Amino acid sequence: LATLSAQEGLRGRPFANIFSLSDGPPGPFGGSGVPYLYLTDMEISVQDLEINSNASLTVSLAQTPYCKKHRYDPQNPLCAHIIFCGSIVKVNDSEAGLAKKALFSRHPEMESWPKDHNWFFAKFNITNIWVLDYFGGLKIVTPEEYYSVKP
Repeated sequence: LATLSAQEGLRGRPFANIFSLSDGPPGPFGGSGVPYLYLTDMEISVQDLEINSNASLTVSLAQTPYCKKHRYDPQNPLCAHIIFCGSIVKVNDSEAGLAKKALFSRHPEMESWPKDHNWFFAKFNITNIWVLDYFGGLKIVTPEEYYSVKP
């Protein structure tokens, strides 16, 4: 996840960080496509997001066994990746249960993280999408196209 830093010495510069995310529980119909995150205000990127909620998120097949199996370098376009641009927003109470199920089913360790860190559920509100899955450049996908895909 990349933010614009609000930190002294980095203010206004891009800052990338690693986050676990989930769009739903495992299974053929578990994913919603909405990237959910479990965050705390103690985290440096969350502090950036409090100033400017805009961010970009890259997810790659390099995070799965696929690219290694095919001997694709993570930078090879055949090791596809998707780039989302948008903003991070806290989920409302009606969506918190869905976010919790999505994240804790895929990242069970999260449930035992220190309660005094004031964790909260958030989602990536997608506004723009680019896919690199072959040679010849990025493909633009609209959020409507993205959310209409059925597994």
